[in-house]
Amino acid sequence: MKHFFMRIMFLFSLTLLVLPSVKAQKYKTAKSATEALNALAQTNASKMRVHKLAKTFGGNSVSIYEFGTETKKEQKTKPAIFVMANAEGDIPLATEAALNLANELVKAENLERYTWYLVPVLNADALDHYFENPQMENTRNGRPYNDDMDDAVDEDGPEDLNGDGFISQMRVADPLGKWIPEEADARFLRRANTSKGEKGMYKLYTEGIDNDGDGVYNEDPKGGVNSGINFPHLFKASATSGVWPGSEPEVYELMKFIYAHPEIAATFTFGSADFCIQVPQGGRRGSADFKKIKVPRRMASQFGADPDRTYTMDEIIELVQPMVPEGMEVTPSMVAGFMGLGAAVNPLDEDLKFYKELSKQYKDFLKAKGFEEERLAPEKAKDGSFELWSYYHLGIPTFSMNFFTLPKVKKEKKEAGSGLSLDQLEKMSSDDFVALGEEKIAVFLKENNAPERFSAAKLIEMVKGGQFTPAQMAGMMKNMPKPEKEGELNEKTKAFIAYDKEVLKGEGFVNWTTFEHPTLGTVEIGGEKAYVETTPSFDEAKNLIDTQMPWIFEIVKKLPKLSILKAEVESVSADIFKLNVWVQNENYLPFPTAMGIRNNRPAPAILLIEGKEIQFVDGKGRTAIKSIDGLKALKLSYLIQAKKGTEVSLKLESKFAGSDQEQVILSKERK
Repeated sequence: MKHFFMRIMFLFSLTLLVLPSVKAQKYKTAKSATEALNALAQTNASKMRVHKLAKTFGGNSVSIYEFGTETKKEQKTKPAIFVMANAEGDIPLATEAALNLANELVKAENLERYTWYLVPVLNADALDHYFENPQMENTRNGRPYNDDMDDAVDEDGPEDLNGDGFISQMRVADPLGKWIPEEADARFLRRANTSKGEKGMYKLYTEGIDNDGDGVYNEDPKGGVNSGINFPHLFKASATSGVWPGSEPEVYELMKFIYAHPEIAATFTFGSADFCIQVPQGGRRGSADFKKIKVPRRMASQFGADPDRTYTMDEIIELVQPMVPEGMEVTPSMVAGFMGLGAAVNPLDEDLKFYKELSKQYKDFLKAKGFEEERLAPEKAKDGSFELWSYYHLGIPTFSMNFFTLPKVKKEKKEAGSGLSLDQLEKMSSDDFVALGEEKIAVFLKENNAPERFSAAKLIEMVKGGQFTPAQMAGMMKNMPKPEKEGELNEKTKAFIAYDKEVLKGEGFVNWTTFEHPTLGTVEIGGEKAYVETTPSFDEAKNLIDTQMPWIFEIVKKLPKLSILKAEVESVSADIFKLNVWVQNENYLPFPTAMGIRNNRPAPAILLIEGKEIQFVDGKGRTAIKSIDGLKALKLSYLIQAKKGTEVSLKLESKFAGSDQEQVILSKERK
């Protein structure tokens, strides 16, 4: 009996040891993520290096983790990949993906060609909000900020009045309110449409009280800047974005680090945007008007242009084309670059070509893995975000990944319809579109909730006249916000309701309950819980990451890689030789991107030709190679004076696209 009792106690003690490890299977705080990566670095000291960047205002450490075979070298010979995870701090799943990637990167095969830099979370203070009680989504870091510009700082934030552990909303019946319940589900509110005679019945507030007694509720919460939108491109100063780009120490130090490492060949962001599944979005209005371009006087005489009149972009291209080498195409981005026509605010067409192709390949990649569930579209990249800065300023291939959005609600199949999708429309010729006929096109427009001004007859006329192509139409309709049918919930709300019911079993919504508020009187507290739309259960997270993240290694295989394809020597005379060198880009992505060409960065590749007592009759010993398209080659020719039999060294050098070298003898006849 004694032995039996001891055995039971032993098993019970084992259970106690096991339970904490099971419970530990959850998203990590900024501190625990840092500890996990520091421990990984200690056990992989020859492959990892920790670069400490900064301390946040909330006291968290932000570091960059380097993986590679050159961690002990300050000057790298290998190109590098930079991965930014959870820049805004409100997506714990992104940090988990970064930890998963770190464990993959220590494997030798992933370090053969590239160095990797990884930030597991930039806005570490905001990540900690996920673990707070009460819980609310908050991208502010720990910097104190006086939002309401009164005599106190951070004094009027929200409170959990009903004690349920969540900061929800308060709705208050008020004849001056602007909100009414949705007809399809009264738990959700929408703005009353006064043009249709609707009258509001509720005012909405964040759950809490008016701590400072100024008549405004929760207008000065703790914290300040979202460091994830503190980067320069399209930055707008505000309480949440900061007073200037790089105002936050972690952002400033990170930008310094990247500029000090020209070997960085591409960046990846794990967060809310997704350039892999959905190409970078345009539609932003820039400062330059491409329909009214004035040619600067210093350039006008070169082009034969009148500096006192305005030109369209097409007219400028027509003027410039005869002045460029044969076979080179003058593009709008090229013109905008050398004429300085304002900052670029939309992705360039040349780059969108490879983004579209890679998006198609990614969808095929997911399909092959059985990951075909249609989900809500990811968010567009935000102004001041890391990914916009990377693409528009650094000019390198920039990708982002969103590992989770809510699954779409499957539409009921209708017996009749156009049978035409936006993807099919995008691939159609103008003649094929017109051949569909007015009736079928009208059905298609109705199915896609197109605005009334887009009538079938008018579109057919515009396509016939060459004013519109089907591809342009499809692109515009994909980016156009689709109006919802009257009385119908929008797609996002439908997805939330379905996910809450089927996956969360009703735990994703706080049902409206009455509460006696000290100043507002009787209110109702309720609404969607925080993080439901962005953060799945930890058990679900593993499958999402394991399925999607390997695509990062597929893209890396497509980054530009330069090499010397071949070199040929032809004797011109006893001591004059013609040297032809072909430099190739072995991979799919261009060197550099079109945005990189526009910005004159990153630095060009350099071909060095060196030999004993050689002189260049034509050409130079140092040639800058500014661009080579993907899977293309560039021919360079030189006339060199030297003794027959002289050995010449060819060295191709690029910080971010690889290096190569070859030896040739100035004596061989060309075959």
